[in-house]
Amino acid sequence: MESMSKSKAYLLLGCPFCFKFLLFMTEAGLLDQIEVVPVDPQDAGYEDLKSQISQSTGAKATFPTVEIEPGVFKSDTAALIEYFAQKNNAATDLPVMSFYTKGLFARYVDMYKENIALKQQVNSAN
Repeated sequence: MESMSKSKAYLLLGCPFCFKFLLFMTEAGLLDQIEVVPVDPQDAGYEDLKSQISQSTGAKATFPTVEIEPGVFKSDTAALIEYFAQKNNAATDLPVMSFYTKGLFARYVDMYKENIALKQQVNSAN
């Protein structure tokens, strides 16, 4: 018997990892399985949500995070894509997803890593 409620997908606005997950769910035809909950760090409930996710996962809150069933949270973009792909026997080698992953997403990850390295250099110089 199938569950009547959808999984809640907490997606941080502006997050390329959240976009990657949402892109997969859309392109794989699985968007109807989740309720997209946009998360804005400027909203009053943001810190409470992060705390709830941290308590439920036993780790630092990251996004995307999906409440796959009441009180059970799963994070990590790759793990979420794999979870929903396996659950639905869906392909993960999708053309738009591949275009995003190899292009814009890869550039973002490179810039993120460069930013971390530069911050470390600045902190060690001080």
